[in-house]
Amino acid sequence: MVSRRSFLAAAGSVTAATALSPFTPFASTAAAAGVSLPVKLANNSGQDTVYAYISGSDSSGWPVFVSANGALNRLPNPSSPVTPIADYSIALGASGSAGVTVNLTDYVIGGRVWFSVGKKLQFFVNPGNPPGVVQPALVSSDPNWATNWTFCEFTFNSANLYANISYVDMVALPISMASTGSGGNQSVTPLPAGALASIASGLQAQHATDGAPWDRLVVTDSSGGVLRVMSPSHSPVDFGGYWDDYLNRVWSHYASTPLTINGQGSIGSYTGTVSGNAIVFSGLNTNGVPFTKPSAVDIFGCASGPLYNSGGDARGAIAARLAAALNRSSLLVSGGNNQPDGVTPSQYYQDPITNHYARLVHKYASIGYAFPYDDVGPTGSAPVDGHIQDGAPTSWSITLGAGASGGNPGGGGGVSAYNTIQAESYSAQNGTTTESCSDTGGGSDVGYISNGDWLKYSSVDFGSTSPSQFKARLASGAAAGVSGAIQVRIDSTGGTKIAEIDFANNGGWQNWQTIPANVVASVTGVHDVYLVFSGSSSDFTNVNWFTFTR
Repeated sequence: MVSRRSFLAAAGSVTAATALSPFTPFASTAAAAGVSLPVKLANNSGQDTVYAYISGSDSSGWPVFVSANGALNRLPNPSSPVTPIADYSIALGASGSAGVTVNLTDYVIGGRVWFSVGKKLQFFVNPGNPPGVVQPALVSSDPNWATNWTFCEFTFNSANLYANISYVDMVALPISMASTGSGGNQSVTPLPAGALASIASGLQAQHATDGAPWDRLVVTDSSGGVLRVMSPSHSPVDFGGYWDDYLNRVWSHYASTPLTINGQGSIGSYTGTVSGNAIVFSGLNTNGVPFTKPSAVDIFGCASGPLYNSGGDARGAIAARLAAALNRSSLLVSGGNNQPDGVTPSQYYQDPITNHYARLVHKYASIGYAFPYDDVGPTGSAPVDGHIQDGAPTSWSITLGAGASGGNPGGGGGVSAYNTIQAESYSAQNGTTTESCSDTGGGSDVGYISNGDWLKYSSVDFGSTSPSQFKARLASGAAAGVSGAIQVRIDSTGGTKIAEIDFANNGGWQNWQTIPANVVASVTGVHDVYLVFSGSSSDFTNVNWFTFTR
């Protein structure tokens, strides 16, 4: 079992195996003989001001940043804490441009490729031997808090290139990856268009249902657009006794029913029952840390209290699988007494008390770990991580946005105008509410819409040919005499109007109809699309989805 733990921390330090004199400024390191890996950094986000950074450690463990020319710049050991580092940003071209290729001529260990939109990231360094790098953190006091940023993780050494996309810490801007080499052509698809907004909306709805602070995981910009969604392990608000009822039911059940956990590999299985206030597994040395009821922090983080992982031993393996079962609320389902082999993924997250962040990540993202031990599963099951691994890579590309593997038929933007765009996948909104939808396919629609409300959809790609028609799936149960217009505008709420539908009561708020309208102004390329609602001050329509046709 290999855990895809993220190493994001408020002041993450990189340790070194060699001691170098303090206060020594370092320039670039000498290139390693025979090392060459072209890394293409591309912007396909729909935004034209994007920066990339490559950080990590060199082969000695000293922290480095990679310049656009491929040089590894070793960070100096500063004389004072929180010293800003030099600007190693790599400016990318406009969305859809050729991108920038950085040729790595040395190995980078424990690395990250960062992207930021509209603004550069700020990194700092603390004194030490080696110095400690202060990376962007998921706390509101961090200077990068209001910046739109994301990252992927990688290691490039003499054994291989290993790179992955993880949602253990957060869901943010989508990244795709591709590589060539001895392992063939490999790719990792990005977060689907609209998924970030759907996860955010789902967490806000979950808060409305159970009162837990799921909504506090959603970070927005000044206009209400979703910047990122944090995992509950980074919650600014304590979840308190959120898990208490579920844990009480689990402890009561396993007071008389044996629980077997397969540590997998060479670890073997251990069986136990609740004794006193702890689950006691026969023959398992817990190193003095009994499996008592964990707190919310223990469950979401999978690394503290009774879920402390003592390393690559039996206790660590059992703790990892117990942590996974708790996050998935899979201990009381059919087969739940046999972990993890007795439970299928379709049984995960079925209890009202569960890790709803992980539930929603797996609902809307096809790959990616949502908590540290998300790789735990039935023996022989396929992993859910998104990674590439090659022993002899010849190229590696990382794209902010859909990327080449995103299958975007419209062209180079984040989402094709000619796909079905779900109304609830907006990137920002004013005055509307998401609600359950009874239309074919279920899901959610956007309702409670009246004059002055609007919905924004970022980076919609119309390609090189303008559409001829706009179609929207609408329903209305508005009172007699109440009507309004759905205006389609480009790049702002007051931007060019390219289509309009006038709509009134059609028989009910869930009586869905597909309504067409001609596109009256030519539009090509990538634009933000706004649905702007005008007319009655009372609610006049619901919207399920929309699309464009040529």
